[in-house]
Amino acid sequence: MGRRLRVQSAALGMLIGLACLGVLLRQVDLRQSWNALGRLNGPFMLVPLAVFFVNLPLRAWRWQRIFPSSSRPGFGMCLTVVGIGNMANFLLPGRAGDLARCVLVTREGSLTEGSRTLATLAVEKVLDGLALIGMVLFAVWAVQPPHWVIGLIRVATLIFGGTLILLVVLRYRTRALIDSVRRAFRVVHLSALEQRFDGLLTSFADGLSAVSSTGRMLALLAMTAAIWATEAGLVWGLAMALGLAVTFKSAVVASAVLGLGLMIPAAPGGLGTYELFGTEAFKLAGLAASSALALTVVIHAWVFVANIALGICLLGLKGISLAQLRHRLEGAPGGETAAGSTIQPSL
Repeated sequence: MGRRLRVQSAALGMLIGLACLGVLLRQVDLRQSWNALGRLNGPFMLVPLAVFFVNLPLRAWRWQRIFPSSSRPGFGMCLTVVGIGNMANFLLPGRAGDLARCVLVTREGSLTEGSRTLATLAVEKVLDGLALIGMVLFAVWAVQPPHWVIGLIRVATLIFGGTLILLVVLRYRTRALIDSVRRAFRVVHLSALEQRFDGLLTSFADGLSAVSSTGRMLALLAMTAAIWATEAGLVWGLAMALGLAVTFKSAVVASAVLGLGLMIPAAPGGLGTYELFGTEAFKLAGLAASSALALTVVIHAWVFVANIALGICLLGLKGISLAQLRHRLEGAPGGETAAGSTIQPSL
C-alpha cells in the first residue's frame, strides 16, 4: 500500500508539473528565453555562491535551536543532515528529504527521537510559512499583485495559521489528548498500543517546546527572516548575472510568491510548478514573460545543482550512498507512506 501511494503521489506530481509547463509555454517565446540565457555573466555567479554558503548554516542553526535544550544535536550534525535532506528532496519523490532528516539525526530505530525530530520539522515549516506570508503581504503593498496572489495568501494563512494553533494545542494539552486516545484504544480493544502511543506523543510534544516560549519564537522568527533575506539575495544575484533589472525588493517578493506556490504537490525537484510560479513572480517585478522564464530556469538549475553537489559530498562524509539512504528511508517505520507525503518545500 505504501509503495502504491508513493507511485501515485509521484504520478500526480508529474501530471501537475506537465500541466504547469503547458500553461507556461502558452505565455512565453522560447527563442527569447534562450537568447536571455545567452547573456549569463559568469563572475556574477559568485554572489549566489556566497549566499548559498550563508543560507545553509543559517537553516541548520535555526533547526538546532528549535530542539529542546536537553536533546539538542550538535551544529555539525544539523548542518550535515539539512544538506543531505535538501538533496533528497530534489532527487526523491514526496519530499523524502524531510523523512531523511528524521532518520539521520536520530539513533537507529528510535521512534521516540524520531517523533521529537518530526515535531521540530513541523515548527520549522510553520516558521517558513509565516515568513513567506509576511513577505507576500509586503508584495501587496509594494507591487499591487493580481487576485491569484491574494488567494494564495488566504490559503497559506489558513494552512500555516491553523497548523500553528494545532501545535500550540498539542504542546499544552498533551495529557488530555493522551487520555482521550487511551479511551479510544480501549473501546476498539487496542490497549496494548497505549504505552507506545503515550511515549510517541509525549516526545512529539517535547519537540514543540519552542512554541511555548515567546522569546524563543521571536528569536526563531528573526532567524527565519534572515534566511529568507538570503534567499532573496540569491535571486537578486542570479538576476544580475543575466543582466536583468530586478531590485532587491522585487527579489523578496518573487522569493515569497515562489515559496508559497511550491506548496502545491509537484514532481521531484518541483519541475513545472517551479517554472510557472517563478515566471509569474518575476512578471510581478515587471519582467517580460520570456525573460522571467529564463531567470527562473537559471535559479532552478542553480538550486538543484548546488544542493545535489553538496548533498553528495555530505553523504560521502557520512560514508553512505544515495541508494543506501533510500533503503534506510524505506526501512524506517512509516517510511513507505511518509515518502509519499507532500509537505511544502522551501526555495
